[in-house]
Amino acid sequence: MLVLLLGCQGGRNMIGLVIAPGWTYHSLGAWKQMMPNKMALDAERGRLYFGSELSEYSNTASVAVLDVKTGRTQVLVEGLRNVLGLHFAPDKSLWVAEGEARGEIWRMLDPAHFPEGQRVIAQSGDSTYPGFAAFLLAGHFAHRAIAFSADQHKAYLADTRKGGCLYRFDFVTRSLAVWHAAKGWLTVEAEDTVTMALHLGAQQFAAISDIERLPDGTLLLAESGAGRILQLHDSVLDNGTLHHEARQPTLSTWLEKNALRQPVDMSWDASRGWLWITDDATPSTLWAWDGHSLYDVVHHPVARISGVLAAPDGKVYVNLQRSESTPSITFVLNEKTTRSP
Repeated sequence: MLVLLLGCQGGRNMIGLVIAPGWTYHSLGAWKQMMPNKMALDAERGRLYFGSELSEYSNTASVAVLDVKTGRTQVLVEGLRNVLGLHFAPDKSLWVAEGEARGEIWRMLDPAHFPEGQRVIAQSGDSTYPGFAAFLLAGHFAHRAIAFSADQHKAYLADTRKGGCLYRFDFVTRSLAVWHAAKGWLTVEAEDTVTMALHLGAQQFAAISDIERLPDGTLLLAESGAGRILQLHDSVLDNGTLHHEARQPTLSTWLEKNALRQPVDMSWDASRGWLWITDDATPSTLWAWDGHSLYDVVHHPVARISGVLAAPDGKVYVNLQRSESTPSITFVLNEKTTRSP
């Protein structure tokens, strides 16, 4: 899968990236048959996990891991119907989002010691390794976005299709609920998630593609089809104290700018206090929002910037999905200066 390691810096370059002044990049790897998207980082071990989705350039959906120090890559699981997202859960398992009409959340237990070369068997839906299994209680829909509450008691999920709904799984009660604009959270059955949600009149969205939690507990929702980012106040931290059920949940617009046309992936950069946003418009753009302005840090005229992850050390990992003339690559952005994007 990994075909070469590249080292490049700054400006316009051999793979067509246009990078803003003050930034450099180097490539971790280029992928021949993979379409990398969402990432999850085990910073302690230096392991970067990512999903690869189905496309005309990739005939299998998979989960892979890259050692950011050595460049060594391992394909851990193949055979999923599609992989559009992944996120570390509070129990350190890795949740993998299967983005099909009746997709599922898969849980990878102990990712650091997970053996490579496992498969999901299409006929049975089982895995060749017991440490990788579908988490059926999370519902059946086109999974992509995953986030967890600050108190670690809830998981937030969304149907990424146009007209899809927002869901919340409660680890304490082991129940799934859907968001209703007037009534808040309403319980649904995991097996018949979408039918029940629509029957209850749950709010439908223009394709929620990502959910990101801010330090104060606010949840940001990238509503890709509407070109905006929403904010959900369901659990909020005030002076270190968590408030949740005592307050009425609210959902409102957090960011809506003409330049931001199709937000897909987000990552909160704690070291800078910025939000990184990938934009699926043409050209595909990686934006940085500093609370006042959007900055075009990277864009590509034809290839797709498909994933971003801000690491605690200030590095920013980015996935670029291939076009006809360029391979898919994973690269790292580094800032020359410490101020505005």
